[in-house]
Amino acid sequence: MLQIEKTLKEITKNWFFSDPLLFSVACTHAFVENPYMNVPMRSGCMRIEYSPEQLTKADSRLLEAYLRFEMYRILLQHPYNRKPYNPKPGILLAASDVTIYQLLLKDKENSWIIDELKLPGIEYLKNQAVRFHTLEHPLGIKWHLSDEEKFFQRNLQIERGTGHLICVDKLSFEEWYRWILFLVSETSIAGENAGASDGAAKLSQEAAELWEENEEAQQEIKSQLEKSDIDQGWGGLGGEMQRELKESCDFSFDYRRALAHFRQNVVSANRKLTRMRPSRRYGFKAMGSRYERKADILIAVDVSGSITDESFEHFTHAIKNFFFLGMIEKIDLIFFDVNLKNTKPVEFRKKIELEQIKGRGGTSFQPALDFYKEHSADYSGLIIFTDGEGAIPSIHGCNNILWILDSRLAWEKSRQLINTLSGNQSTYLPF
Repeated sequence: MLQIEKTLKEITKNWFFSDPLLFSVACTHAFVENPYMNVPMRSGCMRIEYSPEQLTKADSRLLEAYLRFEMYRILLQHPYNRKPYNPKPGILLAASDVTIYQLLLKDKENSWIIDELKLPGIEYLKNQAVRFHTLEHPLGIKWHLSDEEKFFQRNLQIERGTGHLICVDKLSFEEWYRWILFLVSETSIAGENAGASDGAAKLSQEAAELWEENEEAQQEIKSQLEKSDIDQGWGGLGGEMQRELKESCDFSFDYRRALAHFRQNVVSANRKLTRMRPSRRYGFKAMGSRYERKADILIAVDVSGSITDESFEHFTHAIKNFFFLGMIEKIDLIFFDVNLKNTKPVEFRKKIELEQIKGRGGTSFQPALDFYKEHSADYSGLIIFTDGEGAIPSIHGCNNILWILDSRLAWEKSRQLINTLSGNQSTYLPF
């Protein structure tokens, strides 16, 4: 049985060059042998379990097909998403199966995976497809000619020659869950969960037993996806799968969330341990802590010639929003183009007139960063408002820096370089 795990690890190792995204995600999960499972492989709880009995006769190609399918399931975060109220594990698994199946069906390079596997959810839907095209009332008389009946007749079709399940509508994982839940409730005997009359659906319940909401796992997967997007390390993933992953994990986020995250980093940096008195339970072993809830922030505003009056107004609006979060003691402003426009920072005021600032030259971020580094003891973080038109500066010795671009287009052009800088993050103003 150790041979199976050895083969799985060998497959993963080969992905290092051919599929770096799959390799990085596989490394975040542990391979665990589970002899009590009745399904070949399942994922969840940051591990990938496999059944030695079910996979005894599997060759390396079949093992890779199972492992790739579970990797796609993990990348789409199906095992770690928030589950619906009173979820049915079998239906969750069937919805996941059909979502990934549709993507692979359009991917010429990886469509071989669905030919190798017998997926419980797909087998269940294929059986239902036969019912909908042979029975006069597949959902009962009350649903005859209803939109629900028409939906399943349209989306549960078997392609001649290949035997593939063809679905016309492109639905999300959540939408498929709702439709399959409805289908099961109307076709199972006495409304038994997950189509208890169908053997494949019974197995699928066990395959989703490890699924539970896990925000840390979601963030880990998102960071791997973002890294792949920056490094263009999608490997052998087809275009349809790439688009789905990008849509399911929008790398952009509005500036308010970015400011909140930035503020959290600033405040946590001001954490101080206290030892005023011992804990009744732990004594002095567990020290208390308190946070200096106020922090000074330096904001560097780009006033070069490429910055429009409208962009400047958006910058000041965002600064006011940050100020009124209530976590900042003082906001100091500096303005720059190729050099600093004010030798001393000005404290934030409600009204700032652009005409009072003599700028409109080229753009160099280095003077602003040099000033921040020189006065690092006075500030907990730096925010740079800019359009990104300028060379990336040297940032050695500078941490807690947030770049806010004036448009999504500017952010798309600059984010890859900015996000590679240590201690830096980026967002844009959605105005």
